[in-house]
Amino acid sequence: MAETDCVLLIVYIRRNPSISKDQFYEHWKDVHGPKVIPWAEKHGIRRYQQLHTSGTIMPTASAPDAMHKTEAATEPMEFDGIALFTVPSLKQHADAHKDPYYLNVIEPDEWNLIDKGGPSGGIVTTYHGPVLDMVHAGVNAIGDKGQEYRKEWEEWEKKA
Repeated sequence: MAETDCVLLIVYIRRNPSISKDQFYEHWKDVHGPKVIPWAEKHGIRRYQQLHTSGTIMPTASAPDAMHKTEAATEPMEFDGIALFTVPSLKQHADAHKDPYYLNVIEPDEWNLIDKGGPSGGIVTTYHGPVLDMVHAGVNAIGDKGQEYRKEWEEWEKKA
């Protein structure tokens, strides 16, 4: 299955307030991420990425996945990281959260990492949509579509 046949979940998360940002990023990368890998492979998750960044975002209605179990906040909220999941379908991703390994290994570790007891259970907001590659591995990923724009670009390059 090509990733263009998948859905991208973008999950803004807030760290457990009992740990520093540095501790959060270290635990996420060195402990939590490696725990997630075999589970993700088993359930056909095509890509799992961590974006170690922070900011503020306005929460919206969450994607219908198993990670968001409480009402979204109504005020802008700070986040400490973004998890990106490329998945075959939202249903498959939600079903993966019923796996005993997730429930007994990953989810308990989320309590160490994420502000699960805070507003929205530590998941500030989740967005999802289809993956549309335009450039992949540095190369045009849409074939002949957009050729008129390539010609326009080539004309601009001649002028440069």
